[in-house]
Amino acid sequence: MKRLLLTVCLVTACVAVPPKIVRPCHVKNKECLRENLAANSACKPRYGSVPSQYKIPVFKFYTPYFNATYIDHDLVIRNHDKCAVSEFFYNMASDTAVLSLDCPLLRLESTRTLIQHASKAENTQYSFKFHGTYPLIRLTINLNHANSLDLCSSFTFADVTALPIFDINPTDVKTAKFLSTDLTLMNIYERETFSYRANQLARKYINTEICDFGCDA
Repeated sequence: MKRLLLTVCLVTACVAVPPKIVRPCHVKNKECLRENLAANSACKPRYGSVPSQYKIPVFKFYTPYFNATYIDHDLVIRNHDKCAVSEFFYNMASDTAVLSLDCPLLRLESTRTLIQHASKAENTQYSFKFHGTYPLIRLTINLNHANSLDLCSSFTFADVTALPIFDINPTDVKTAKFLSTDLTLMNIYERETFSYRANQLARKYINTEICDFGCDA
């Protein structure tokens, strides 16, 4: 009997502890998401839509593992409008909000410049046309200080869940000879690539469709 009573007391005590993880909204309820973010930040609720296709004139990113700089010229982004919130919660213990977006079939197209770096050597430059479709990009933002959220100073982690289906067309013979057909390290390349793309993708979607924090990249 004493053991049973102790068990009941322990269970009661556990139930009485306030939950650390709070999910105030269903992820598909944008109005609730707007209200929560606006109430805990300086953002302004937005009711727009990300275009199904738009262009960024110049987008630069780096791949440290490959000692290279890349520049996308006339980068066309398609299907960004298909992103959707897939997670949203507050961790009361750490004073942090977590918001995730799932972006299926994201398509990127550009004329891409590759600048290869090497120690004690002049940079070499190459150019090719790129067109890729990514099955699913998952973006996760940790927003510290849950009652004063700031998207503009927060880091966005990009999970490239699968390698893209892509086409590459060199614009000259030098590039054709340089580019490798070995895709063994492509997962590393794509993770590094999206570490630079993640903020732009997350912020454009959130600032356009949910709540505007005043930053696009």
